[in-house]
Amino acid sequence: MPQVKKSAPKITPKAKVKESKKVEGSKEAFQDLHGLVKENYLIGLDSAHSLLEENKRFMDAQIEQLRKIQNDYTEQIKSVFDKLPKEYSGLGIGKKLDRFIEFQNSFYSVFKKISDNYSKEMLDLSQKSAERAFSALDKYVSSLAS
Repeated sequence: MPQVKKSAPKITPKAKVKESKKVEGSKEAFQDLHGLVKENYLIGLDSAHSLLEENKRFMDAQIEQLRKIQNDYTEQIKSVFDKLPKEYSGLGIGKKLDRFIEFQNSFYSVFKKISDNYSKEMLDLSQKSAERAFSALDKYVSSLAS
């Protein structure tokens, strides 16, 4: 049986216009969807950052409260040791306690500095990665439009 070649269907000018409108409509829908995704992602990023900042503020308040309690406790201990007779005052507990409190305060300061740097770096990194991703997606969308 001889094989018959099928010819491609002829595209009329009317069909070309119809197809062109379909493509343009899908491009517009894609661009609208892209804008919606970008907006929602940025809103989510802002929400995550504000939650992180709120948690950091809460943690900083807890550390400050702990420092205050510790300083009050230290003053009470010092006052008790100051009331002891002179022969016990030579133990130097007040000075040792001061050094220990100074060490803990420096530890709290380092911890706070690290958490500040971490939150700033995390925000910067997430913003840069979002900018890069959306820039690449914008280039892709613009290539579809042309």
